[in-house]
Parts: sequence; C-alpha cells; structure tokens
Amino acid sequence: MPGFRPIQEMKLAVAPTDTDVRLQASIADIPSAGWERLLPDVPDTRGYYLAVEKAPPPNFAFGAVSASDGDDLVAVAPTFTLDYRLDTSLQGPLHRTLAGLSERWPGLASAKVIAIGSPLLDNLTLGFAPSLGAFQRQQIFGSFLETMEAEAGRTRCQIIVAKSLDESQADLLHDTLTAHGYRRIRALPTVVVDLPFETFDAYLMSLSKKRRSNYRQKMRSLTGVRFERRSSVGGLEGDLYRLFEATRTRSRGQYNEFDKLHPHYFSELSAQLGERLQVLLFWKDAELVGMLTLLVGKTAIIARDFGMKYPLGRELNLYFLAFLETIRFAIDRRIATLDMGATTYETKLQFGGRLDRKWLYLKFRRPLANRLLGPLAPLFDFERNDPELVRLAAIETPPADRR
Repeated sequence: MPGFRPIQEMKLAVAPTDTDVRLQASIADIPSAGWERLLPDVPDTRGYYLAVEKAPPPNFAFGAVSASDGDDLVAVAPTFTLDYRLDTSLQGPLHRTLAGLSERWPGLASAKVIAIGSPLLDNLTLGFAPSLGAFQRQQIFGSFLETMEAEAGRTRCQIIVAKSLDESQADLLHDTLTAHGYRRIRALPTVVVDLPFETFDAYLMSLSKKRRSNYRQKMRSLTGVRFERRSSVGGLEGDLYRLFEATRTRSRGQYNEFDKLHPHYFSELSAQLGERLQVLLFWKDAELVGMLTLLVGKTAIIARDFGMKYPLGRELNLYFLAFLETIRFAIDRRIATLDMGATTYETKLQFGGRLDRKWLYLKFRRPLANRLLGPLAPLFDFERNDPELVRLAAIETPPADRR
C-alpha cells in the first residue's frame, strides 16, 4: 500500500500482568484455535479477515493486535491502515468539494490512519478471554492503544482510530479511550432484526397487516426467479463482483474505499469460510441477476454484500426477496439476530429492525494537533452527515462524554 511499510511485529509488556501485546503483520499469525476460543461462533470468523487480507480493497493494509499470557492468547482484534480521505463521512456538496480537492491534491484532504477494527464491517470484533474481568480488559485494551500509537509514530500515521464499538463495548472502554486522549463520534449504525420466531409465517404475522400483504405480494416474484443458496462460488466470482459493482455505483451514500471490494474477494471468501459463508443467488432463466453474501455464526448472521442487475433486479424485487429469504434461513436455523448492515435505513427498518448505534473513537498522534483539531471531530460524525438518518429523525442527542 502506498505510504505504508508492512506492520512489523512489536512487543510491549503490560504491567502488572506481564501480558505481551503484539502487532501482528497478518491475521494468519493469530492461531485459529486461539481466535475461536476468544470469539466463539461469531459470524466474522478469523477466516473472513484472512480472506479480506488476501484480497484487500484498494489502499488498505491489514493485520491484528493480540495479547498473550505465556502461551495463551487472551485478547485479539483485527487492525487496518489506509490513507483516509477526509470527505468519507460527508455527503452532498461538502463531500463533492473535498473529493475534488483529494483528486487534485491527494495529500491535502487526506490523512494516514491506523485503526483497530474492520473497514468492511460495521462492528468491532474484539475478543477477550472469558476469565478476564472488566478492569483487566480495560488494562489490556489500553495497551492495545499504546501499541497502535507506537506503530503510528513509526509509520507516520496522523490519526489512530477504534472503529465501530457497540454500546456495551463503549460502556466498558470509554474511560480507557478518553484517558488516552481519544474523542468519540457516532459511526454509522446498523439495522438489526431480532428473530424470536418459530416459523417464517410467525415472523410475517409480527409485521403490520399492510407490510405483511406487501411482502407476500413481492414474494410472488419468485415464481419467475430461481433461488439458490450455496457456500462455494466457484466459477461465479466475476459475476458476483459485477453485480456488487452495479449496486455500489448506484448507492446514494458514497464512502470511498470503505465501499469497495477486490475483484478476488468472493473467491477468497469461499476458500476461507466454507459453510460459514452462505451466498444467496437469484437466476432469471440461465442468467444470474442478484446475490447476497451472508456471514453465518451460531447466534447471528451478518448480511454483507448485495448486488443485482439493473433494471431487472428492481422489477423482480430482488432486494426485498434476498432479505426475506435470509430471514427465513435464520429462523429455520434458529439464529436469533440478523445484522442487515448500514445504509438504506428506510428500507431495512421495514423488515421490523432496530437501529444499533456504533461509536468511533479517534486521536491525532501529535499532542498539539489533538488539542487543536480534536474539537473539530464532531463535524465528521457519520450519523450527523447521513441525510437518510436525519430524514428519519433517528438521531438522538448523544450523551455528553464522560470526563
């Protein structure tokens, strides 16, 4: 990646526990058994991050941060670095203005960022050993931050980020982050559908009569479409990528590199995830016209990548059909929640979902920049700058930062 050397392994002793914190150059350096022990049955497995590392979006480099007590892994999280364009969280005229500046003078409206989290998922995958108490977790995460900041100094990153903490993670780690000089803004929330239903019909009955009737009508579109679900995508990788790009380029919200995929992404997902990946495919005669990838865990599913052919996909209601089939699949598997991801909120909330708020914490590496520029962070609040969320009146006044 331009401007970055590969993340080098570095070691930091964390007093008083003698825990070793390391920045790993690759997710592959994290033992699979250790990852699964700390993060059992999550949808975004170690294999997912390995797939993204092998087929990265443009301008990203990936790694991990881990903590070990002797030979035992006790904490882990994925990491990434990129040249972050400052227009990423903005929409409308201001986005276009900064985007124009970025294209004309690349260094003027961008900053080198190192982050804990994933650029492609709207949650922070952070695993701790079950035996660790809250104070120990805060200590170790504080050492994660110190290690990331040391790496930022080595690679001349200007901003350090902890991305997409959910409410429980923010409750646990907020004081640790603010003590290290981080400020928080709201990241994009996701839409989560809770599925405590015995049958798909019971789910439909939980919706309003009007919505239920509308969905039944849309499902009749399946009479002209062949539906298939598989975990291997051999031979279809190029088709999946083209469908994804067709949808991405039509999206009302644009988030620069965070929206993009590598052309080999789908083949790597299939190779690394096995049955933990489910791909919904929609065929019209012999033509693939729509797809949705699912990351499947024991208690949750993340709906990740959607794509369809235009205008046929809209005529066939493929967006609605894909999520209805996903809900049916989750209920059949007794999976309790479906994370539909961020954006397209008005449509996703119609499925009976709720907004799951996320927080982003950031810090400028240089103390003077952090003092002078830190107060400007709220201008880049993702919720504040998303016109759909504003239109939905879904934004509450955020609680004041605890001091």
